[in-house]
Amino acid sequence: MRTTLDIDDEILSALLARHPGTSKREAVEWAIRAALTEDAAARTRALAGSVPVEDVSREMRRKDRKA
Repeated sequence: MRTTLDIDDEILSALLARHPGTSKREAVEWAIRAALTEDAAARTRALAGSVPVEDVSREMRRKDRKA
């Protein structure tokens, strides 16, 4: 998708310094992927404790020993 962005020069320079040899497009795509990955991880961490989990490991081990 072709898009025109007005990105702060200092931010883009800092990003390019962290990823030498990459094009501006590659660096911006990397930054977007990193932001999405961090957001996904944060959303997953926010779910901690909100999903009931039944621990069946003891029962499964007992069944394995009988087999």
